[in-house]
Amino acid sequence: MKPIFPVLMTILLLLSVGCSKQEEITSYTVPKTDSGLAPAGSDSAMAPAKEVRMLAAILPGSPQNWFFKMTGSPEQVKAEFDRFVQFLKSVSMKAGKPEWKLPENWTQEPGSSMRFATLKVKDSDPPVELSVIPLPASSNLNVDLLSNINRWRDQVGLGNITEAQLKDASDTPALDTELFTVKAGDQPLTVVSLKGKMAANPMSRAPFASGMMGGGGRPAPGPVNPPAAAASPVKFETPKGWKPGRSGGMRKAAFNITEGDETGEVTIIDLAKDASPLLPNINRWRGQVGLKDITEAELPKQSEQLKAGDLEATYVKLIGPQEAILGAIIYRGNLAWFVKYKGSTKLAEQEEARFKQLVQSIRFK
Repeated sequence: MKPIFPVLMTILLLLSVGCSKQEEITSYTVPKTDSGLAPAGSDSAMAPAKEVRMLAAILPGSPQNWFFKMTGSPEQVKAEFDRFVQFLKSVSMKAGKPEWKLPENWTQEPGSSMRFATLKVKDSDPPVELSVIPLPASSNLNVDLLSNINRWRDQVGLGNITEAQLKDASDTPALDTELFTVKAGDQPLTVVSLKGKMAANPMSRAPFASGMMGGGGRPAPGPVNPPAAAASPVKFETPKGWKPGRSGGMRKAAFNITEGDETGEVTIIDLAKDASPLLPNINRWRGQVGLKDITEAELPKQSEQLKAGDLEATYVKLIGPQEAILGAIIYRGNLAWFVKYKGSTKLAEQEEARFKQLVQSIRFK
């Protein structure tokens, strides 16, 4: 038998050299992904599937579609079905935003992040809630409808439907009818009532604008294929002191910034360019921090142009009453890239220069 001591010593030396490298991240390249599924062994990958019923509706609009979604145990959701339908019928649009009559046993909480509002069923255990989320509409309503419906169906283990089946939606709401329409005034909403099994994967719960993600039951309101971004990795320099945050799926990268009690998060995501007009997205950000919309004529004075390689980035600094957003939008090919800080106003002021450096360091391959 050959002596193994020299071999072990060599391995230990190599390991010690690898571990001595500085841990601070200075650059980051998003690699090409396959289906966007959680890695094996992660909590979401190992979580057992549970029987659920999902009620979800899409209210088409311009420049945004509105998504209403409730998920829970079949018994819980069955008990709320009639109220869900009546709620949808009560929806009306005012100044580009929905208003509704709240059912008696529901409560409403203000929105956060992507959510316009969260409605909760009183005394439900486990909690049952309905999310209301606006996202940019594409130029093709059928694509938006079909891709979202098929993504929701995939989440509960059901097969895809075709565009022909989409057109055959019933006009009579019923719990066991998988696809039907409801009218809110003169405006039709497309509604699904889906029963199946869903794994506990938080990244697959919300609707997304066309082209944001794809495949494998992950958020993907555009064509149900891996997004173009997967074939075009993005590279950038990470500012000192920023810690990696929750990324994956729609989030190509994320960072957490903390100083004492002050916190903020930076995310980088991509969407389809034709579903991501500049002004509506900036006004959406403004609304998230409590600022009024601006007009196209006001935009140049309320924004700044930054260079990201040979591309232009439109940058905005939005300071609201309670929190702030630093945001940049870069258009490249058929995609729009969104770089966004949201959190403490103090950190926004402190990290603004580093945020701009991040945007300016972005490169595509």
